[in-house]
Amino acid sequence: MKRIFYCLAILGITFVGCNPMEDIYDGLDTTADPIVGSESYTLTSDDYTELDLGFGSFSSEEDARTMLPAFLSDRYPFWGEGSSVLVGFDLYVGNAFDLRDYNLVQDDYTFSGSDGLGFNSDDDPLEYLADILTTNIESPSIGDYRRARYFQFTGDFVVVTPTVSLDDNFDYGATAGDLTAVGSANWEAHSGVGSGPIGYATSSLSMTDYPSTDIGGSITIDADGSEDISSYFSGIASGNVYASALVNLSTVSTGTYIFHLRDTDFAVGYVARVGAMDDGSGNILFGIGASSSTLTYGTTSFDLNTTYLLVSSYNIETGVSNLYILDAAEATEPTTPEATSTGDTGAVVTGVSIRQGGGGPTGVFDGIRVANTWSAIMSNDVLDDEIVGDKTAYEMYFEYTGTEWALPSDSFYAITDEDYESMGIESFGSSISPDDYLATFLSLKYPYAQEDDMINVGYNYESSSSGTGARGSLYTFLDGEWTAYQSTISTTLQFGYVNGVWEPDNTIRYTLTSDDYAAIVSDLATVYPAATASTDNYGNMDRRAGNAAEWTDPMILDAINVVLGNVAPSADEEQKYVITLEVYNGSNTTEDFAVIKIGGVWVYQS
Repeated sequence: MKRIFYCLAILGITFVGCNPMEDIYDGLDTTADPIVGSESYTLTSDDYTELDLGFGSFSSEEDARTMLPAFLSDRYPFWGEGSSVLVGFDLYVGNAFDLRDYNLVQDDYTFSGSDGLGFNSDDDPLEYLADILTTNIESPSIGDYRRARYFQFTGDFVVVTPTVSLDDNFDYGATAGDLTAVGSANWEAHSGVGSGPIGYATSSLSMTDYPSTDIGGSITIDADGSEDISSYFSGIASGNVYASALVNLSTVSTGTYIFHLRDTDFAVGYVARVGAMDDGSGNILFGIGASSSTLTYGTTSFDLNTTYLLVSSYNIETGVSNLYILDAAEATEPTTPEATSTGDTGAVVTGVSIRQGGGGPTGVFDGIRVANTWSAIMSNDVLDDEIVGDKTAYEMYFEYTGTEWALPSDSFYAITDEDYESMGIESFGSSISPDDYLATFLSLKYPYAQEDDMINVGYNYESSSSGTGARGSLYTFLDGEWTAYQSTISTTLQFGYVNGVWEPDNTIRYTLTSDDYAAIVSDLATVYPAATASTDNYGNMDRRAGNAAEWTDPMILDAINVVLGNVAPSADEEQKYVITLEVYNGSNTTEDFAVIKIGGVWVYQS
């Protein structure tokens, strides 16, 4: 009856000039007869956003227990004591197994007897990798996997002191002109002298963190020019030679080389020839020829009128030349070049040249550097000695058996480059889900799989937020197909409104059925003959005080123990129930009784 009075009071507000609704609402759940609600609610994507859960799930059940009470207070502001909500939500339960990368560091290679950042060429890495993992991975669990990623030198390596052999920022004054005139101390024409000369401009190119940037002027080349120029330095006779320049091209054509290294006596000639051509759509393709004017072009299209950092390299011992085109300076040499080419070996590099020719571009060069290491190209600091030598990157998977790291058993499969190629992709990632491919792949690879067969699959995953790394998933053969393990599940938590706050609550609501009343009558007939006879006759429990058939609270508790003994015989300790009974108290109605399991029996909640 009290709720009706509240509603009348609220309606009455429309007849007066005040607005006391807030005070009325604030008092609703503190009265003796509050609004008592019961609901099941599943969180929506908007709810996860409101809870600042960008991944659309909770990372632990404890997080859900902590965060949801405030959410429920906002959603059900007028519900009071005795209310309950069964909340459905997504819960991240983790991967089926732990698979991560372990990238070897210098101490690991030193352990194997190598002074370089890689195993010696004649080492067997398998002799060392398990021990390296044992030393560096704390408290692994049985079934954990690690992908060991390492380098191995292909031959001998040497110690070099990073040295810059040439650094020209074209700081030749405030008057533009021909480069060989204003910069004659550093540059001379070696071909096409004075014919369509390379120019000097007073403006400069720039790139953040590149050491030769935004200083002095720059040089200009023209598609119609024919003059070629060179600058010389002390010869580099072994190891790698790196050459870099800031480049901004305004036009490109059919393509030719425009930037290269050279030896003075021309015993080998031009090496690491870098060129540019139109990609067919008005953009730029860059390429390199180790010692030939026939260039190998990359596949990336670059924009006109944009400044890029061009870095080429030439290995004197192997004849391999690599080309990198960067839009930002990088402290370490990238793993994959834009283009690569192999040619003549043995050049003693003593100069760098800029070339104009038929099919060439129009544009600007600036900040030209030549050095014997990548680090010296990228820094003007005094650098520590480096170990230099050709090496190859490898990876190998290991499984923890409980006592040691060992090569994985047959229940593990690592996706290879050939596998990716067969699927028509290069890697998995945020836009290419493994689940879209691996079930089909496994069905082809294991055509005779049996029901409940399981295999752990490791693969490479590219994430925009965390980079590239190893991931894995468990696949189980169920009902004739491979099914992926679900790292996120849908689950529920019960919350109850107790003492003015929402709190996690394992309460289960249960309404007695006709079978339950029959069980009560059967089990308690000799104990409570009059009460059970009435229940058997009317299908309810007489709650009229003093009536011969009255069911008192202690008697009802006995009845509840009978019912829950049948319905929930394995209920955990401290499990809660709210039992709804059909009762007669002068009229037919229902009544709720809250119980909890303590010491193996059901008692009323205090």
